[in-house]
Amino acid sequence: MSAPALTHRVVSHAQTAAFKAEREAAEWRGRDQRHFTATNMRNLHEVYDVLTTAQCGYLMRLQCSVEYETGRIVKPDKTAMSTADMKKALGLSRKNSTFYDFLDAAQAHRIITEAGGEGGRGTAEYFVNQRYHFRGAFSDPGVVKSYITKVKQVYREVKAADIGLMYRMLPYVHMETNALCDNPFEEDPQKIRWFNRKELAEAIGVSPSELSRRLPKMTFGEEYVIARIKVGGSEKYTFNPNVFYRKNTQPDDTLTAMFNVKNGR
Repeated sequence: MSAPALTHRVVSHAQTAAFKAEREAAEWRGRDQRHFTATNMRNLHEVYDVLTTAQCGYLMRLQCSVEYETGRIVKPDKTAMSTADMKKALGLSRKNSTFYDFLDAAQAHRIITEAGGEGGRGTAEYFVNQRYHFRGAFSDPGVVKSYITKVKQVYREVKAADIGLMYRMLPYVHMETNALCDNPFEEDPQKIRWFNRKELAEAIGVSPSELSRRLPKMTFGEEYVIARIKVGGSEKYTFNPNVFYRKNTQPDDTLTAMFNVKNGR
């Protein structure tokens, strides 16, 4: 018995394997393969409730240097960062008191922990608490990704307090749209409650006028970190997906085009 030619066709095992390989390759190409660190959105208030805004900026930079799976703060060669290395990375080599105020506060609340070096024995190693930031596999949807190369660039070009304000916005990133909103886990796009200027300012602990003054300064190269969208008489805000993003796939074309500066006028 044979199957009708209009509805069936015979393929070889080799063709089946080739089709499967091509499908898997297409799925892989659609994935987001940029290097990132992960931030637990649900726990982040425990950090910014006890650190200053600038100190949140310092932590944002250091979490770019955590080791995969361990949380150890390391240099590019994978050796542990010393306090001198951390000061250099943060641009605080000549600001000892500023650096140690940050490190002391982070250690007091176990945001950063230290191992080794007790009593002058060995060299201390520092770890970012993986309750807040980590590198490694995850399945929790309550995670926002920070792209290492871009965050480092932003840190070099803005004040620590400005990147600290971005840090305070991370719990409000919507999965599908990258919107800054009151309900970042909402699945129905019609029900997303986008922040307006006053609401976003209140969420991150600044005045609306200060938010308006500082947003235009949050740039890297020619790109803005946050877009302000005007719809009628209302304002909405969304993160640049090249810096912060939640989905595992590449950003959609609309979101990418929104931050495109190459062909801007």
